[in-house]
Amino acid sequence: MIPGDVDADAVPPPSAAPPAAPASSDDPRSTDPREPPRASRREAALIAAVVTAGVALAVSLAFDPDRAGALGMLAPVGALYVLLAVAAGVWLRRRGELRAALRPLSGDLARGALVAAALYGVSMAVQMAVAPRGSPREAWLLRLYLQLGDPSADARVFAGAMVFVVAALEELVWRGLVMRALEGPLGQGAAWLLSSALFAAAHLPTLFLLGDPVAGPNPLLVAAGFGCSIVWGRVVHRTGRLPPALFAHAFFSWAIVSFPIWRP
Repeated sequence: MIPGDVDADAVPPPSAAPPAAPASSDDPRSTDPREPPRASRREAALIAAVVTAGVALAVSLAFDPDRAGALGMLAPVGALYVLLAVAAGVWLRRRGELRAALRPLSGDLARGALVAAALYGVSMAVQMAVAPRGSPREAWLLRLYLQLGDPSADARVFAGAMVFVVAALEELVWRGLVMRALEGPLGQGAAWLLSSALFAAAHLPTLFLLGDPVAGPNPLLVAAGFGCSIVWGRVVHRTGRLPPALFAHAFFSWAIVSFPIWRP
């Protein structure tokens, strides 16, 4: 061998790069190809803010005392929720979740009706405890039902049907869009609580629009919004789908309007 020459066979081949370690399930960069991508913090915040602000504005218009008893009182809320429900459907479809989220199963109707009946019973108990007959706080219920219109009027059938549809759309928007988007950056539990709080916050205008000079600001819709959202969100988590909670929300809202928990 000539000095300075290198035997090719004596030179070890360059070591190959070590294979990449499989991504850990705890690694935030890892994704399961079977699962849709999680919403980013920015996307979730934008969705939550737009929905909450839009609903608060629509609620302010619908519950304006000048619209009390009007046939189209709920029109601003209904129109907004139609648009938001379409957006929710597009968002879920783009993520490949729409079919699974809305997949109906036998028993959904009955399960929703049972949850609605339980909430209706709780509402009656709360009414008797918080705003009993003859108390100044009875005015809170009076203002609410005056806004919705005469319970014995024929138009109440239309109002009940309108409330049923709007409540179903509310569930698609708040649980199908807002809560689902918040689960990305926050996780399931925090998203459940925050989406319920935001649903209640969207009804804050009714504190003053339905208030009474003696009883003060009216907390009924805000408190009911938070408490019921906790239940409906839990139903979604337990079933993994929207229909049971959708029926529960729709039946409860319809019953509150069609079978008032308070009458003059």
